[in-house]
Amino acid sequence: MTAIVQASRLRVRPLGNALGAEVTGGDLKTASEADIEALREAILDRYVLRLRGYRLDDIEFTRFVERLGPLHTSPDYVKDRKVYVKESPLMSVVSNIVENGEPIGHHGDGELGWHTDLSFTDIPSEFTLLCAREVPPKGGNTWFCDMYDAYESLSLEMKQRVARLTLKHQASHNPQYGRWPGWSHIETDDVREMPGPIHPLVRTHPVSGRKTLYLGRRFGAYIPGLKLEKSEALLDELWSHAGRPEHCFIQEWQQGDIVMWDNRCTMHRRDAFPGQGRRRMHGLMTRGTRPE
Repeated sequence: MTAIVQASRLRVRPLGNALGAEVTGGDLKTASEADIEALREAILDRYVLRLRGYRLDDIEFTRFVERLGPLHTSPDYVKDRKVYVKESPLMSVVSNIVENGEPIGHHGDGELGWHTDLSFTDIPSEFTLLCAREVPPKGGNTWFCDMYDAYESLSLEMKQRVARLTLKHQASHNPQYGRWPGWSHIETDDVREMPGPIHPLVRTHPVSGRKTLYLGRRFGAYIPGLKLEKSEALLDELWSHAGRPEHCFIQEWQQGDIVMWDNRCTMHRRDAFPGQGRRRMHGLMTRGTRPE
């Protein structure tokens, strides 16, 4: 551990087996360079961080995330409106709350299937940070899976099989299988014809240098060059393998929690919570690099 990280005021406690850690101590509003470096080392080591016991308003939250990297946002075609939080125009709102007959955010209270943020764009996000403004008494837990372990625990035969394959990450539908607002004109149900970028099925993390499965979202995914039935069968097998409980960490939210994760080596999903109460999350992302 470097001297600057040792000087940090933050405390990092591992959670679970391979991924997940809780960060406490210090003050994120006045985070030092040592604190920021400690977070970078911690997420490189644990992939998902829960920052608990901090209270940041939207402006303070935005300033904090900006210190981790240039802010990134979803493309306009996924949005019902361009700005959700006027104090922070690049902030997203994930919520089931309806005010004056209009949702204040997106994704409602249903299940969100496994996905990786912005994998359906040419340059996906690096980190996502989600801040819990309101949480229901139960439900709405977020699961994270370790895509390093998902790759490393594949059989040698499967590693050889997927080594040079690519994956099309469809861009027209959201994790709940509905069309994004900007793709309402898409009528095809053929995954070979759905729009989206093509990324390696096995990518190399640009910092750690380790290989990881890079799956994105199951719905609409297609491996170019394979017959449809073979692509579907292989992807079903890979998603089933990656989402096994031993690869996962489960975040049970408390109000004020900030969770930060590395989209380059994790996937995540959300449990449904119909009728359980209000849930409102404010999110920001930092810009990543093209998967290689």
